[in-house]
This record gives sequence, C-alpha cells and structure tokens, in this order.
Amino acid sequence: MELIMSIGDVTTIANIGNVIVGGNPEITKYDISKLCKKDENVVIRSDGQEFIFKVQDIRFSYSMSEKVIISLKLEESENFNKIKPGDLVFKDNGKQ
Repeated sequence: MELIMSIGDVTTIANIGNVIVGGNPEITKYDISKLCKKDENVVIRSDGQEFIFKVQDIRFSYSMSEKVIISLKLEESENFNKIKPGDLVFKDNGKQ
C-alpha cells in the first residue's frame, strides 16, 4: 500500500462531516500523484487495526512554508471514533 499521509487532526465538522487532516512531505503543490481520488477507498492503520473508509471530498491548503495540508472528508462510519492523530492513511490497493 502507498502512504498518503500521517494524520495530524481528526474532527467532525457540523454540516460537513468526518474529516481527517494531515500531511506527507512527498506531496507538494507540484506533485500530488500520491493522493487518492474522490470516491476511492483509503485504509487507515490505527493501533494494529485497519479501517477502510470511502473518501467523499479532498481539500488542500498550504502552510506558510508551502507544505501541502491535506483534508479528507470520510464517509460516516462507527469506526471513525477509533482513529487518532499519528495514524497512517494509505491508498486501498483492493485487497481487503
């Protein structure tokens, strides 16, 4: 599986939904090829467990040093409350 990002924040935003925010120094404003696409699944590894979520939306912003900050809106799931900062997000390679 290919790493998308390390999670820096996990939150539920009113009128938006479940969102994870993080970064990966290999993803830049000039190369976002390591990212997933909208409606694809991602795998989140948390404390030895793996959870699969569908990505409903992707947003970018930039830090003052021009590092890419990635925000992924995930589908509703009872497993959302099990993920936390520091967990890793990977592209789902289809082997479930």
